[in-house]
Amino acid sequence: MTEWLLLCGVMLLGAMIPGANMAIVMRNTLAGGARYGFITVLGLASALLVHGVLSMLGLITLINQMPALADAIRWLGGAYLLYMGATFLLTRQHSAEQTDSRHYGGHPWLNGLMVSLLNPKVILMFMALFSQVLEAQQQWTMKLLYTISPAMIEMLWLSLFIWLLSRPALQQGLLRIRHRLEKVVGGVLVLLGIKLGLG
Repeated sequence: MTEWLLLCGVMLLGAMIPGANMAIVMRNTLAGGARYGFITVLGLASALLVHGVLSMLGLITLINQMPALADAIRWLGGAYLLYMGATFLLTRQHSAEQTDSRHYGGHPWLNGLMVSLLNPKVILMFMALFSQVLEAQQQWTMKLLYTISPAMIEMLWLSLFIWLLSRPALQQGLLRIRHRLEKVVGGVLVLLGIKLGLG
């Protein structure tokens, strides 16, 4: 149980570090409201569940042992972040009433899923933190707990983040500069995509 608590602490710190996940959640929350933010979080959590299951089955280690596959995932991840960033940079300003998915660069759940699923840093983290722990665990109940914990922690932290973004005073201020924030988020995602693609 001590190992699980330590792992949860590491996962929480990882979730709190600003990156593509928080950028996409902030962008979708400001553009489409808390509902779009929570749908994005569900996409991110779904990807973490996939990573957890792959770790439990030992496939994360296998991916890392195949350089061509690891490179392909890295390039796809970088390309997706570039696509998302470019979409946000090219998005025209819309009124608050215009809240359909055409203005988000795709469905928010898919945004979250792809951002996390194709992130090689997440794959490496699962390989480093989970592989040895999951191999040492014999009970399926503990393996299941380790597998679902990252998704639950991500959902809890990002739900708190959305709640903060949705506070009326903060939201009004952020909505006034929403279009500029979209450009900043788009630029950050482009830079992350380039960095990811270059390794």
